[in-house]
Amino acid sequence: MGTKNWLLAFFMVFIICAQAGMVQAGAHSLQDITVTAQKNEEDPQNVPISLDYFSDIQLEDARINNVFDLTTFSPNTHMMERSCEHIVVIRGISPFRGCTYSPAAFYVDEVSYPLHYMQNIDLFDLQRAEILKGPQGTLYGRNAESGVINLITKQPGNKLTGKISAEYGNYDSLRTVAGVGGPIVDDKLFLGLSGLFYSSDGYMENLANGDDKVADKQHAAGRATLRWTPSEHWDISLIADLINADDHGAEARLLSGPRATDPHKVRRDTDAYLRQDWNSQTLRASYSNDTVKVVSISSTLYQTLDKVNDSDIWDDPKNKTINPIEMEERQYSQELRVSSTYDSPLQWLLGVYGFTEDSKFDYRYEMLSAGRTYMHPVTDVDTSGYAVFGQATYTMFDKLHFTAGVRFDQQSMEGSLRDEVQKVAYNKDLDFDEVLPKVSLSYDLSKEVMAYASAAKGYLVGGYNWGLTGTPETFCFDPEYTWNYEVGLKSTWLDNTLMVNLSVFYISIDDKQVSELHPTIAATTITNAAEAASQGFELQLQAKPLSGLDVFGGFGYTEAKFDKFNANVWNDAGDALITKNYEGNYLQYAPKYTYNFGAQYRGKCGIFARADLLGTGAFYGDAANKAEQSSYMTVNLQLGYEAKSLDFRLWMKNAFDEEYLTFLSPFQQTTVGIDGPPQTFGATLTYRF
Repeated sequence: MGTKNWLLAFFMVFIICAQAGMVQAGAHSLQDITVTAQKNEEDPQNVPISLDYFSDIQLEDARINNVFDLTTFSPNTHMMERSCEHIVVIRGISPFRGCTYSPAAFYVDEVSYPLHYMQNIDLFDLQRAEILKGPQGTLYGRNAESGVINLITKQPGNKLTGKISAEYGNYDSLRTVAGVGGPIVDDKLFLGLSGLFYSSDGYMENLANGDDKVADKQHAAGRATLRWTPSEHWDISLIADLINADDHGAEARLLSGPRATDPHKVRRDTDAYLRQDWNSQTLRASYSNDTVKVVSISSTLYQTLDKVNDSDIWDDPKNKTINPIEMEERQYSQELRVSSTYDSPLQWLLGVYGFTEDSKFDYRYEMLSAGRTYMHPVTDVDTSGYAVFGQATYTMFDKLHFTAGVRFDQQSMEGSLRDEVQKVAYNKDLDFDEVLPKVSLSYDLSKEVMAYASAAKGYLVGGYNWGLTGTPETFCFDPEYTWNYEVGLKSTWLDNTLMVNLSVFYISIDDKQVSELHPTIAATTITNAAEAASQGFELQLQAKPLSGLDVFGGFGYTEAKFDKFNANVWNDAGDALITKNYEGNYLQYAPKYTYNFGAQYRGKCGIFARADLLGTGAFYGDAANKAEQSSYMTVNLQLGYEAKSLDFRLWMKNAFDEEYLTFLSPFQQTTVGIDGPPQTFGATLTYRF
């Protein structure tokens, strides 16, 4: 069935079902949901933070399969997706190219996944997902400069439940998810097991040899959750995750010049690949009574990454160069929190946090055609830190809520670099002590409407320039800082059938980390040489006008620009360094707007239909604003039938085959880019019990 016929059938069924919903009896209202954005269970409409939340049902209905998918449903949230680099940009705050840490923190079951290489994981067996916008340093610490993504996995309980789902689509893609959870001993001991397998030939073709699997993917993941509730006061869970990814990464192509190729076509003479393995173990213990709740979270996390880039991006036997990268990350962390549970105008939370992190980066630049290795820096970084934090909310007149919080965040780093090829070796110790405050004031205009204003400080940690051999002076850089000022309104209307939320923000960014050329050695280095600002707004809508019919959407506008940045760059001839003033330029990977609008019908007759419209405004891939991705829009469609225990769906993503890039950057005298997914379609069969 062609795209046009598919669309016609979809809209005919959608209209028929919507009309059927008009005559269905019964009350209808928006779904109740609980979030833990402030590390306590709350109604999101009572939280003075701009946030998006997705229940397990919403994640499945929208076919959100990974974090990249998740960001497209959140206004003013964007992901720069490039092979193993998955940098989340919230409200326009983006890092320098080649960074280690994303300015948006990423948590799974309240455990930090610190490196952005970990942050586009496959999603399965989740209870919910949350995206918090604006600095969250008080409760989350370092690298929550622009916001936080929280993923919370499912916990097994007294009821035996399970699901087996299998889908097949074009490009020979296969995705299977299975999970089961239930009691071992009623009311005491529970076990949950889940897993995922995904494989695809990918949508890239190598014109050099006709290989249409040059960017294939194979992912496997598993999770086990053992939960123990020895009494009504205790809830203890041990969660273990395993993840493996084996991908081929020949996705980048040249966009202009004599070697430019069409979308989804490359010319390569090197087998580029990306292999990742990691595992984590989390012990979460919670004790609560009528006075306090105590939570302890202990975790370990280990990841390895092995990657080879075809760095000349062409099949020229006279210039065959590669960039092998090997990384290893090990983290241990412990958090302990105590919060109030009694009924009082004063609600509070206190906590302590500590961690150690060992990182190793092994990077090489090799010209295979010449049989030479030009550089081979190996960098070891040992990091340790601790934090003490607290937050309290005091309610006056049952309507006015004042919240204040502060965190003292300390971090020590020991970094060393050695390069046997360049014959250099040096080391440097770094120490960062930060105080991260937050204040907010909210007022209940009515039971359904709340207005709020807030101010919060965030920071992105400093670190080491591990990717290139420079000098001891260019080896490290300092943190950057943000202050976020926000006012907002959260409201529900028409007997909880309509939700409208609006937030307006201004963010100042000081000591911004930027990538530029060193003025004397002409090597790429990281400096704190810029200042910037971001301002904009977010609008969120949810409505349930009829039984079974949901309408939803969001729109975000961001203007993120440099206020000051005099960068050292090559001249047009490439033979001398000059200074360029980038004041007024947009920050890279900061779309001017993003939006999502959709409608979904789930009828008592079993019919399921959904349409999503997802849009992204223009953005730039470099500080000079030369590499530009124009605005684009994609459409996702679904149509299916749901029985008591068996579901069947047909789906199509990017239905009109929109061409766009998820990464772009200047490269020599041209531009390099990575294409977003083309039109994909398939079918999914799910059995539940």
